[in-house]
Amino acid sequence: MDFKTSQKLYSMPRMHKYLNACAGNKRKTMQLYRYNLRLCQRFYGALNLFEVILRNAINEHYAAYFSDSDWIVNQADTGKLLEYNKDEIRQTEADYRRRGIYNNDKMVASLTMGFWTKLFSKKRYKRGGKTLLQIFPNKKKGKNQADVYKDLTHIREFRNRIAHHEPICFDGTGHISTAFALRHYQLLCDYIEYMGQHPLDVIQWAEKPDDIIHKIDAL
Repeated sequence: MDFKTSQKLYSMPRMHKYLNACAGNKRKTMQLYRYNLRLCQRFYGALNLFEVILRNAINEHYAAYFSDSDWIVNQADTGKLLEYNKDEIRQTEADYRRRGIYNNDKMVASLTMGFWTKLFSKKRYKRGGKTLLQIFPNKKKGKNQADVYKDLTHIREFRNRIAHHEPICFDGTGHISTAFALRHYQLLCDYIEYMGQHPLDVIQWAEKPDDIIHKIDAL
């Protein structure tokens, strides 16, 4: 595919971000676009694994805390932990029951990354008995609810950026940089370790981004 065709398919404004970063070099622009796409693919795998282990840890914690394996549905009521998600949860529950496939595992899988990270917000953390940081037995000393919520929000926003097909190979001024991607990769590894797991043991199930990062750095 030539540069003119890529402009037509992917839009001129999108491609010009890459063209400007590459000082007008069209060959380099096409390489950077491909490398960014491949970097996003690598991160998608790592983020997928992180989201699954995070939501499973939260589910296990609150099922024990509330002594209720069906805590998601039962906490979706006025004055309870999931008051602000009650309409969404009730609708999802009703749909699964109507289809005869309802169980808590399906409820866990149906809820968004935003749902899980917001459980660390100040109000919801308090409604959950101020206990949810227990899922991070190895977190750094002094890291509190506000710190964790901020970090998990950064991870969620990074995930959403990839999901919405936005570049992750630039700095804040539009220059080629892998610092943004590397910062979030480290954050993922930190939180996997906080949960008591070795990051490499978890992320090895997905392709690591290192080689693509090196190629972007070399452009």
